[in-house]
Amino acid sequence: MTTTRRNFLRKTAAGITGAVLSGPLPGFQPEKTGSQAFYTAGANNGTPSDTLSAIRKYRMRDIEIQLLDMAGKPLKNLPVEITLQNHAFLFGDCNPEMDSMFRRGDALAEKLDVYRKVFSSVLNAVNSTCYWSERPRNNMAKTEAYQGEYKLDGFANTVDWGNANGLTVKGHPLFWTVPKAVPEWLTKYEYDTQLKFLEVRLRSMVGRFRGKVKLWDAVNEMLWEPALKNLAKRDWPYVETLDNMAEYISFVIRICREEAPGALFLLNDYGLEKDHNAKPQLIANDNDPNAANEAGLRAKDGTLVNARLQRKRYLELVKRLQDMGYSPSAIGMQGHSGAVTAQEQISFYDEMAQAGLPLHVTEFWAHPSDFGEDFKTLPKAEQETKIAGYVKQFLTNAFAHPAIESFFFWGFMGMATEWHEGDAPVYLEKPVLASIKNLIRKEWHTNEKLTSNGDGIIKLRGFYGDYRLSYSIPGKNTGLLAVPFKVGKYESMPYRFSLLF
Repeated sequence: MTTTRRNFLRKTAAGITGAVLSGPLPGFQPEKTGSQAFYTAGANNGTPSDTLSAIRKYRMRDIEIQLLDMAGKPLKNLPVEITLQNHAFLFGDCNPEMDSMFRRGDALAEKLDVYRKVFSSVLNAVNSTCYWSERPRNNMAKTEAYQGEYKLDGFANTVDWGNANGLTVKGHPLFWTVPKAVPEWLTKYEYDTQLKFLEVRLRSMVGRFRGKVKLWDAVNEMLWEPALKNLAKRDWPYVETLDNMAEYISFVIRICREEAPGALFLLNDYGLEKDHNAKPQLIANDNDPNAANEAGLRAKDGTLVNARLQRKRYLELVKRLQDMGYSPSAIGMQGHSGAVTAQEQISFYDEMAQAGLPLHVTEFWAHPSDFGEDFKTLPKAEQETKIAGYVKQFLTNAFAHPAIESFFFWGFMGMATEWHEGDAPVYLEKPVLASIKNLIRKEWHTNEKLTSNGDGIIKLRGFYGDYRLSYSIPGKNTGLLAVPFKVGKYESMPYRFSLLF
């Protein structure tokens, strides 16, 4: 049997999972990590807040710049324009379609180019897929489905495109212990040898793309799947012990950090906001429609597996890894959860923020099937408008929460656009496209035309990110000149810029 990913809604009660403290895999010493950012639970007291005020508080800061001439004297009454070039907050999409179009060659080259232009007109990050294997139904990016036959061109192409166009690149996933994502050839080896092959994969991927891929889903869906050594015993949902999860995850995080100390390595999981429907999940993870006949949310030992249990286990796992010296960089929360209320969403973030780590929304989607049977009877145009409103609300609540550090869709382009069949680079815009583009590129954007005062100072409040200060020299034919600068949480103000006067 086999299992893990992609559809959600409802089911049952509670349960617990036990464990005793254990160390990492034999022969490895815990690495000492630096201090992590801390976020306090209850940032919005579990209820929807004034998102405009929260966004202004958590995503913006006062900016003060003093403009000086080359001799160090203040430049008075100088008109300038301050423009945000790129948000510090990541707005991205997990996008296997890019890899698929690349692999299909010249026939889709123009379509891929147009697709990417639409993508980057809204978002500033891309999640490129790099499954070890992903058999047999999904045409995903399989990097080593056959032993020693590496296929990285599609992944590398998206990585290079993202970096060349100013997008932050994320990789998904490095390790996922669902049978379809573990190469079949690996199973002929003993466990110790399997670990050696896993280490080679981790070092090869993370090392090769060091500096190009800034964050990775290091371990995927561990709360629902067995550890590698127990894969043959899998009966989904598999409630793995805390000992076994911490053992193999600490191994993965240690190897990854040795190869790219500056990258972020996330855990990533689903079924956390609310209980979900087991049958679609089982079909997606097993790639076998017949597997749905065996669906259920009781583990083999009788444990009822629901969202409350999985949140509890997630926090316990993170605490264990922190104590071992192998803390993940952030907690990844997928968001394949169907429609949730604003209060459910914010309460969920508050609870997960108790771990003291940044939170990343990693795979959010909104489908018509998420909104009930009555919703399906509405005209398609009305459905799309309502979905756009829900997506806007969900993204706004996430952006307003201080613990959230990035927001990745799973299938933004499918929610936002509809493409003609075949290789035609022709698409229709859905309401989601305009709605989210307006948020990110207009409402959550800083562009100010200001004039320096008598001390050469300009002041404004702007979003965190990369900026450009533009100016011209009166009476000289120099054209528009620009100074790049960055606005983060901790820089001392005022900035002092010497301009070409």
